[in-house]
Amino acid sequence: MNQSIGKLSESPVFYVVTRDGRRAWPKDYWTIGEAQAHAQSLVNSLKSFNDPSHKNVVIVETTDPSSIN
Repeated sequence: MNQSIGKLSESPVFYVVTRDGRRAWPKDYWTIGEAQAHAQSLVNSLKSFNDPSHKNVVIVETTDPSSIN
């Protein structure tokens, strides 16, 4: 994660939880910790249903969260 000190960022950074390359939840997260908590919850749920896509849960860092569908 890049962070500039003393400068305002041009665009805020968001974190989006995805599964199989698609948005897993409509919410965008401001912190990586929130995104990791949701991603772990999703992985646990998918594992409980023996869903193999639990291996494809990814957190994407972006300045344009609306571009991730």
